[in-house]
Amino acid sequence: MHRYETLFLLQPGLADERVDELIATFEAVIPETKGKILKTDKWGRRKLAFRVGRHDEGYYALYEYEGEGDTQRELERRMKINDDVLRYLTTRVDPRMDAEIARRAEREKRAEARGERFGRDDRDDRDDRDDRGGRDDDRERGGRGRGRRDEKDES
Repeated sequence: MHRYETLFLLQPGLADERVDELIATFEAVIPETKGKILKTDKWGRRKLAFRVGRHDEGYYALYEYEGEGDTQRELERRMKINDDVLRYLTTRVDPRMDAEIARRAEREKRAEARGERFGRDDRDDRDDRDDRGGRDDDRERGGRGRGRRDEKDES
């Protein structure tokens, strides 16, 4: 069995009962095709990055499940024929990713126990970035800029 994630987008004008009904309907497809639901996430109504049809918003939901290719294909088929689904995207989760997530969580747990901060926001070594230089330094290093053109004109 493979692990999949399916993120789908529903029309924003649907009533909450209809949204719950659609999520339950699509969720029922997975066990019907011998799959196993791991998690269902309702992200709610959010603004879209770009218009989809005539919609600026949509209702997001995410399924994480295990199954064969038939499970994924049947779920996508039913989403495709349903007019309330604006978009959907299914990805197969790499099994090595689970091990990496577990290692990262263990590292963070050890760092917290030692009282250290762990993550991308802990970058005290990049205070003001004076080491990169500015546009004035480009002339000295032979980079492009006004300085080179002006030097050619003078000679």
